[in-house]
Amino acid sequence: MTQEFTLEDLVPYLKLFEELELDIWIDGGWGVDALLGKQTRSHEDLDFLIEKASLNLLVETLRQRDFEHIPTNDHTLWNFVMGNSDGKNFDFHVLERQADGDYTYGSPDDLVSVTAESLTGKGSIGGIEVRCPTPEFQIDSHTGYTLKETDIHDVTLLSDKFVIPLHQQQLEYLSAHADD
Repeated sequence: MTQEFTLEDLVPYLKLFEELELDIWIDGGWGVDALLGKQTRSHEDLDFLIEKASLNLLVETLRQRDFEHIPTNDHTLWNFVMGNSDGKNFDFHVLERQADGDYTYGSPDDLVSVTAESLTGKGSIGGIEVRCPTPEFQIDSHTGYTLKETDIHDVTLLSDKFVIPLHQQQLEYLSAHADD
């Protein structure tokens, strides 16, 4: 069962990522909070983007700390979850660097391009500087699926702080839930 992933839970892992010199970007809710410079909501897990070249080192290191693969309905080689018995889950999103310096993500039959520029975000979590996707990338990546309240919370805060317009789907969600 998933437990809340608190700042106190997260900080030792951020230090571990730094010690291992991983090519990793904090994404999802914690990535948004990093860009904002403060925790704005509770988190169930830690989402991150990781370069394929760093993947085996992190997976093996986590296995040594009693993490194991957690079955999910969207498990792939480029998107999977590892967790421990304390209910702390890491949601992996594996990027592969291309010759031009940009990245790809996803199925070989349906690759998504991720520009190196979209991974130039910097933020801070618990006083630790982290790399993360840019605010624009975060807002762009929260479209094309059924949005949740936490998604709208995140993109609205980013939009307000960085003066980035929301996408039509996000605006429609806000309009439909204005009285909630």
